[in-house]
Amino acid sequence: MDFHNLYLFVKVVDRGSYIAAAKELNMPSSTLSRRIQQLEEQLGYQLLYRSSRQLSMTEAGALFYRRCQPLYEELSDATQGLEGELTSPQGNLKITAPVSLANELLNAWFFEFMERYPKINIDLLLSNSNIALKEEGIDIAFRIGEIHIADWVSRFLFTSRFSLCASPCLIERLDHPTTISELNNYPLILSRRSPIWRFTDRHGNAFNFTGEARLIFDELQGAAEAVEAGIGVACLPDYIVGEALTTGRLITLLPEYEPTGREVNMVYPHRQYLPTKVRLFIDFILAKTEEERKVMAAT
Repeated sequence: MDFHNLYLFVKVVDRGSYIAAAKELNMPSSTLSRRIQQLEEQLGYQLLYRSSRQLSMTEAGALFYRRCQPLYEELSDATQGLEGELTSPQGNLKITAPVSLANELLNAWFFEFMERYPKINIDLLLSNSNIALKEEGIDIAFRIGEIHIADWVSRFLFTSRFSLCASPCLIERLDHPTTISELNNYPLILSRRSPIWRFTDRHGNAFNFTGEARLIFDELQGAAEAVEAGIGVACLPDYIVGEALTTGRLITLLPEYEPTGREVNMVYPHRQYLPTKVRLFIDFILAKTEEERKVMAAT
């Protein structure tokens, strides 16, 4: 059996099409298809359904892929990481994170990691959409909220606290709200992905609020600028508005109701042997979040 054909089969499935795999392998897609057919003939089973619309595996193909793919990943990692293990950590890390979370918090950690490990390069993809991690070749992803990704490990980092806030000029004009329902009388700035505001009062009672938006946003820093400009009221993470609240450019509304925070998680592929560069990055981020928790506990 030509074991290189096994590798080609894994690549085709990983990339989702003959064309994408052929491009990465720098070979004609017709040659790649022929090599997969040779593998099927050697095995005596059809592995892939051939369709112009979508690549899919047969039952035999799915079983064969589950057996082969982890072996090839571990062999590839062992081969590529050997020099780094013996000398110094090196290689490329592809990371994705929400735009504002990276710009306001994570980027400083990324830069510090790069200073500590000068031979590890970072390819940073910032997006407020949940991109397809496997298809994009992501090593590490930062996600806000619940995580449901098969075959990926999720590590809790911290809970992002929120503040209901407005500009002093807006409140001077409209006065302070006294109940959650009164927020309907104010212009609202809402997130497209999280339009519902959730609160807990001092007695532990939960409240949900959904209002009509004056402004809908995808990017948090722009929303914070709109709040400061007096456009409306918003419920935003403290890593975005904390400094503006401290300096008085924004003020907190309804302090007796605490907005529900959201979990920030780090996710990475589940595998027995992580590449050194990935393991170092994970340990570094976990150490940084532990430092932050100690600082917050002391304040």
